[in-house]
Amino acid sequence: MRATFIESEGDHLEATIKVGDLELHVMDEFGGSTLATDTEIEIDIFVGLAFEDESWESMFNSNSDCKKQLEHQSSWRYRAYGVITQIQPDVLVDVGFATLEAPINTNDINVVGVPIAFTIERLGANAS
Repeated sequence: MRATFIESEGDHLEATIKVGDLELHVMDEFGGSTLATDTEIEIDIFVGLAFEDESWESMFNSNSDCKKQLEHQSSWRYRAYGVITQIQPDVLVDVGFATLEAPINTNDINVVGVPIAFTIERLGANAS
């Protein structure tokens, strides 16, 4: 995915990037400390750490509007809203601008196409 580098506090610390018009705060795993502002980079966005204490019911009942987006909460913490696109080998969720891994495991094919929401404690980005 193409992104514009804005700033970084250093490797494995918080960085700010833009993907289209979306500004994201991510864990810098792409060497941002060596980049100049406005440098175009190729990255992969991933869930570095998900909130593990969220209930199944909360995740499956929190996106009745079928939104596909990330809602910034603080630092590199986000609320992810999307639709499940696959369950094997990982549960993947379309959040609009990217596909992210959900913090659940299931073999139930009936969840494909179902809206879901979950909390990302740390959104990460690495060089692709």
